[in-house]
Amino acid sequence: MVNIMKIKDIINQDYQLLTNPETSMLEFQGCYATDLLSAAIKSSEPNNILITIISHLNTVALALMVDLPAIIISEGRAVTREMIEKANSEQIAILQTTRKTHEVVIDLFQRGFI
Repeated sequence: MVNIMKIKDIINQDYQLLTNPETSMLEFQGCYATDLLSAAIKSSEPNNILITIISHLNTVALALMVDLPAIIISEGRAVTREMIEKANSEQIAILQTTRKTHEVVIDLFQRGFI
């Protein structure tokens, strides 16, 4: 059985929601971590969260194309206002953390999200 979780369940002192508060109610199942967007296109599954350091409009476009409800930008990478606005317009959540990508995966696993 696959657990369906909400983005709001991830948010804590380590994960900041950058998009509209409504995006925190989006649901997800599992995650995919990569810094190669072509790998995410090929291997992520709909409703996964993408965990990456790539903070670019193309990351939002990928999320839209593959039907990913959220992106976690790791390692404290800066996120532009343009990226946030595009994500808001497409109802995609963007979270930011200073944790390294592998630390995010471990944390989400330990918290029962994946």
